[in-house]
Amino acid sequence: MVKVRITKTPREPELDDVQLYGFISGMVREVSPLIGAWLITQGYALPEMRQTRDEDQAFMRFTSARRTRRRRRRPERRFAH
Repeated sequence: MVKVRITKTPREPELDDVQLYGFISGMVREVSPLIGAWLITQGYALPEMRQTRDEDQAFMRFTSARRTRRRRRRPERRFAH
């Protein structure tokens, strides 16, 4: 799947059985690569590179889990005197 930001509402009502009437300017939609490429080449959309909040939160959970693994305290070594 590909994310695109709709820049203009498409004039065509549908493409490959995908209804385009709900594609409104400013929306970010996740579409198939074929539909995404068509929308971009026709000037109806731009590739969306920004992450959504859900993706940001998933990434933050991953990095915080890595940090907690690294922060595990090592057992103290005991030396015989």
